[in-house]
Amino acid sequence: MYVLALTGGLGSGKSTAAEVFADRGAVVIDLDDVARTLLDEASAVRDRVIEEFGPDVRRDDGAVDRAALARVAFATEDATRRLNAIMHPAILAAVAGALDTLALQGEPPQAVVLVVPLLVESPLFLEPVDAVLAISANEETRIARALARGMSREDAENRLARQAGDAERREIADYVIDNEGTPEEFRAIVAEFWDAEIAPRGR
Repeated sequence: MYVLALTGGLGSGKSTAAEVFADRGAVVIDLDDVARTLLDEASAVRDRVIEEFGPDVRRDDGAVDRAALARVAFATEDATRRLNAIMHPAILAAVAGALDTLALQGEPPQAVVLVVPLLVESPLFLEPVDAVLAISANEETRIARALARGMSREDAENRLARQAGDAERREIADYVIDNEGTPEEFRAIVAEFWDAEIAPRGR
């Protein structure tokens, strides 16, 4: 079972690449989805986040208000670091459990893609992977994509300021794909990459 880490900054195109890989039979585990589950469901992790960042990030149903959390957690480097210190070990444990479950299936998947936005910032997520693919795009392009999804410019710029840059991602990547063209062009490049580089390794 071949495990590929897919990383890139806000608005780089990770979700699109993951969709292409899923269409080709890969099992995709998005660490943002894992984090969302941890913050929605009653857990020690959720309790620690609310305790750390205050009752304003708690919804009436007990789950974490992710928008409110983002406003405070990405406002300063210290706040981001405190959030990551709580979330990342818990996310890694959940991912490791999911990979173990997949590996023990009668027919394990040939390839698993872990979508890891903060791979540079948290290299512990490198532990279970065989290779890293980084998606890059210039900052203004990524901000425009975030705005198109409904994010405010302030929120997008704050998030980008707390993320590693493309140069740092290239340093840890085995493969890099630039996403500056049309969505159709990007999908075609990603598909070609998968067919040439990853699919043969998962056999």
